[in-house]
Amino acid sequence: MLNSPPELSLPTELKRVLPAARWQDVSGDSGARVWQSQKYVVKVQPLGRLESLRTEQTKLRWLSGRLPVPQIVGYATDEQSEYLATARLPGLPMHHPDALLHALRNADLLARALRELHRLPIRECPFNQSLALKLRQARERVELGLVDEKDFDAERLGQLGMSQLGLGQLRVGQSAEQVLKYLVKSRPATEDLVVTHGDACLPNFLVSGEVVEGLIDVGRLGIADRHQDLALAQRSLSRNAGDEAAEHFLDVYGRQWVDTGKLAYYQILDELF
Repeated sequence: MLNSPPELSLPTELKRVLPAARWQDVSGDSGARVWQSQKYVVKVQPLGRLESLRTEQTKLRWLSGRLPVPQIVGYATDEQSEYLATARLPGLPMHHPDALLHALRNADLLARALRELHRLPIRECPFNQSLALKLRQARERVELGLVDEKDFDAERLGQLGMSQLGLGQLRVGQSAEQVLKYLVKSRPATEDLVVTHGDACLPNFLVSGEVVEGLIDVGRLGIADRHQDLALAQRSLSRNAGDEAAEHFLDVYGRQWVDTGKLAYYQILDELF
C-alpha cells in the first residue's frame, strides 16, 4: 500500500494570515519542505538547523526595496518546526524546461541580475558570508555528519577541481574531511568582496520573458567573494543549459572579474553544503 502524500499543517499564527488553499509540495534541494498555492509559498524545516528560516526572513526584509524578492507574509514556529510564508512571485525558475528554451537569454539575464546584486554597497549589508565563516560552517557540517559524500561531483573534484589549483586531483571516494583539508590548504589569498546571493543556481532566479521577476532562497545572502555566486551560476548553467550558455554568462558578467581558479575553488567548497 502506498503512503499518502504529506500534507501541510500550519501553525495557528499562519492560519490567521493565509487563506485556505490547495497546497502543492514543490520541495527541491534546499533541505526545507516547500509548499506553494496559487498566491503563496510556505517553507518548513526542523528547528535548530544551521541555516534558519528566521535568518532568511531577516535577509528578505533587508533586500526588499533593493532587489525584487518575495514579500514576507509571516514567520512562525511550533514544537518541532519553523515556517516562513511569502507571497508567490510571477515567472518560472530558470531551470524550468520552458525557460531553458532560451538558454542564452537566461544566461544574459542571470549575469545582469548578479551584476546588479554585486553593485549593492557592502557597507550597508549586515550579513557576513566570508570565506573564513564558510570554512567554519563547512567544518561544523563535516563534524556533524551533514555532508553527503555520495553526492560529491566526481568531475568537480577531479579534472576541473584541484588540478586547476595546483594541488593534484581529488579522487572519487575521498571523504568530506579530505575535501575540507584541501580547501583549507588551497584557500585563496584574497577575497573580492561584494554582496552575494550565496546560492546563485538557476532554480533561485525567476524569469518572465526578458525580465528577472525575483530572487528566492536567500538564506545564504551576505558579503563574500563574488566567485561564490559566479562559480555556482556557471556550474548550474553548464549542467542545465550547456557550456555555451555558461561561457556566455561569464562574457556578459565581465571576464575581467573572473578568476578560473576561484571558480573551481568555490564549486568544490559547495560540495560541503
